[in-house]
Amino acid sequence: METLTLAAAARMIREAVKDRSYRATPLGLEVARYCRWKRNEWGATDATMRDYEASLAKLALFHADLELSGLEPPVGTERLRECWDHYWGERSARTRAKVRSIWVDFFDWAVRERGMRGNPARALAAPKRRDVRRDPFSASFVAQVIAAQSYLPDKLGVILILRYALRRAEISRVRFGDFDFERRQLVVAGKGGRVRLIPIVDEAFWRDLGAVELELQPARTDFLLAGRRRLWHGTRYYHSRGLKPRSVHTWWYDRLEEAGLAGDRESGTRVGLHMHRGRHTVATDILRQTGNIVAAQRLLGHLDVKTTVDAYAQFDAADLARVLASMDREEEVAE
Repeated sequence: METLTLAAAARMIREAVKDRSYRATPLGLEVARYCRWKRNEWGATDATMRDYEASLAKLALFHADLELSGLEPPVGTERLRECWDHYWGERSARTRAKVRSIWVDFFDWAVRERGMRGNPARALAAPKRRDVRRDPFSASFVAQVIAAQSYLPDKLGVILILRYALRRAEISRVRFGDFDFERRQLVVAGKGGRVRLIPIVDEAFWRDLGAVELELQPARTDFLLAGRRRLWHGTRYYHSRGLKPRSVHTWWYDRLEEAGLAGDRESGTRVGLHMHRGRHTVATDILRQTGNIVAAQRLLGHLDVKTTVDAYAQFDAADLARVLASMDREEEVAE
């Protein structure tokens, strides 16, 4: 009798997630129902559904013999802990917290619509995240990246990341029809399907965008960031199909390479300059220049200003020193 190796078992699990054969399990059937609700009624994006389904598929495969009733608390909570530890025990607190959040949402749905008695995921303690410092980019870094871009749509994309704090998924979805020349605004489809209006106050941006539209004559549904193919005589751009969110990471480091700030694709040096730091840069700049944290919250699209304050706006010792020095000067003037 042939022995099933750990490698073969891991491969089987990956394939079951990929081809959705996990849905043959009792719990997998419930995950399928939940995914249909989440996509069609709640309005989750494709990117959100990929994350949610991957986490729930592993849960369904880990407990392939159980139905929803087998995961009711308190026993169900312990069974979730087993799965959590098996797949994500060595992962970061951020990743484990994300998985917990997905499970909470799934079992809330199961309680509401499938008659499950209690949510076993709510008893799981949210992992404490370590205090990770995320330094903003310097002003010279921002200027160098923007100035180096030879393809104008790429330059506009870089500006939207470094000056207007768009997320990776958001920038991948920006279409030419989302720009409102009359109101000088961009309509952004944000996280969780929320839509926000971003005022673009840089007139040079609108001049460049006008030049792009005059040259390319894009349809309103064409994407700002183009899919592309490198040929021996240059690069061919396909704005009709755009970039997938996971391809934006490569696009970003290509932009840094063009600016001489990162290695090429084969060098292995493309780390440490993640585009998400652009959001930290924008929030920090707003705080330093205006002190208006609510404006930073609105621009970044956070529901809670605490997220902006705690995780994005960096206020270091030098900033504090300037505030204290300013207070001293005001006292001297008063005397």
